[in-house]
Amino acid sequence: MPSDVLHVTSFLVHVQPANLRDIADWLAAQTDCDVSAEDPSGKLVVVVESPLESRVLDLIDSVQSLSGVLGAALVYHELLDPDTADEPQQEAPS
Repeated sequence: MPSDVLHVTSFLVHVQPANLRDIADWLAAQTDCDVSAEDPSGKLVVVVESPLESRVLDLIDSVQSLSGVLGAALVYHELLDPDTADEPQQEAPS
């Protein structure tokens, strides 16, 4: 059943540097998930697009339970119409 909303989120994951590659690979293998930036000091920026908010929350919980992960924090969450999500968005008036 199609959803009437698309959850676009990003979160930061802080990992022990020795585990960076394993955690980044695990995240990249997850559905609707993209590792958009990596820092060798152990930081990952992850973007998730999903029709289910619970999917985002479950993913954050799952990554926090992996060995070598020091923490994960949601930093951005936007709700979009899935039919127009790929179109340029208008900026809100200031």
